[in-house]
Amino acid sequence: MMQHSQPLPAGIPHCIPGHRPQLVQTRGAPIRGHRVGTPCPATWHIECHACSCATVPHTSRAITELRWRDVAQRIPLSQLRLARERAAVAIAA
Repeated sequence: MMQHSQPLPAGIPHCIPGHRPQLVQTRGAPIRGHRVGTPCPATWHIECHACSCATVPHTSRAITELRWRDVAQRIPLSQLRLARERAAVAIAA
């Protein structure tokens, strides 16, 4: 699994002034929950280490950006690994 991060585009609001959330693209299969030989498309999520929050990974960057705008759709950063594994299983099904 490989991750590439970049600052949020100007049109996407930050969580709190002064924080620097990152838009992250993940390529490759997560550590668990992925069957060998099945495709694993790239997923996107936004995370802020200062707030310890993130969005649930999704294959669409646009949906990820919409989820970030809704505070109720953010998850604790500690649950990101599990959410990534669940997303990979849902995509493969």
